Amino acid sequence: MKKDYTPHIFYLSPRVTYYDSYTQIIFNPKNVLTLVKDLDADEMPFINSKVGGNLIDFEAAIDGYTEFRNHWKNRARGQTGEATISKKQDITMMWETGKATVSEQEATFCSYDESECY
Repeated sequence: MKKDYTPHIFYLSPRVTYYDSYTQIIFNPKNVLTLVKDLDADEMPFINSKVGGNLIDFEAAIDGYTEFRNHWKNRARGQTGEATISKKQDITMMWETGKATVSEQEATFCSYDESECY
């Protein structure tokens, strides 16, 4: 595939994540949305997103009618699942057509009151 069809993840906001916290992923799907066709009303163009292998649940904020634009900074807000302790917290998005990933970024997991972070 060409680079034009490789989604790019910019960052998380906020960068501190913990179990049940809400976070946004800011991403540019590039032209991949032109490849995703015939989704049911309850489906999203991306299958899942993970931070350090922990799923982010978008079901409360995104549905099949949510629009994302090609070549634009889009935002998807979701709730972080169970957080495993890890020094490396890669961010990934799995799309209906493939996988986008960004590493060399830092995300911090914290307890709910941010008294303990790792």
